[in-house]
Amino acid sequence: MQLERVRQALLIVLPEVFDIQIKSNEKDEQQLELLTHFGWVRLRDMSLGYQTLVVWLTDFASKLFLRYPDSPNPLEEPAIVLIDEIDLHLHPSWQRKLLGFLSGIFKNTQFIATAHSPLVVQAAGDEGANVVLLQREGDQTIVRQNPIDVQGWRVDQILNSELFEDVTTLSRQTEDDLALRNKLLLKKRLTAAEKQQLAELNAKVAQAPIGDTAPERRVESLLARLARNLKEDDLLH
Repeated sequence: MQLERVRQALLIVLPEVFDIQIKSNEKDEQQLELLTHFGWVRLRDMSLGYQTLVVWLTDFASKLFLRYPDSPNPLEEPAIVLIDEIDLHLHPSWQRKLLGFLSGIFKNTQFIATAHSPLVVQAAGDEGANVVLLQREGDQTIVRQNPIDVQGWRVDQILNSELFEDVTTLSRQTEDDLALRNKLLLKKRLTAAEKQQLAELNAKVAQAPIGDTAPERRVESLLARLARNLKEDDLLH
């Protein structure tokens, strides 16, 4: 019964895992295997993200069973769990869902976790969790309770906020290109070489997608192709 409850909890949390079994190898050693799109795979052969989650979740669940032996469902009993870097080794889509899965399985557990991912912060806002910001000032760490409320924010907006010290979402090369473009635009007179350089930078900036969603990017791509076709028609005539 206990093993089955842990198994069901892992199946909820682990992405693209359809079944879990304990199997003995040739040396009569028990090993955990996960059923994936590629068939049965040993836990030791899975990614570090899978391995880490399975180990600490199983360990935590076993402690709940020991602590609440008479409970009809020890997984829903009170507990406090500290997790350092909960986002470590996890795929972005996994980072967004993990907090919801954990709070759904361990209904009365208080999870206190650190993270360096805006996706985890976004998920925390959606789950109504408290977000605390740790900032270094000299040789001291300052704990800021109740920083800005980012519920409903996009990931890039969270990354650009004080929570991540206004980290830009642009690549270093794009930042350099935009800085040079702005510098050229502010000049009163441009040489022929500078005009050519500005034209190239304008074209480069225009090629960058603006939309955030796949449908928006598809529309931008269609408009770009249409613009190229119209330009080609003008050249032919």
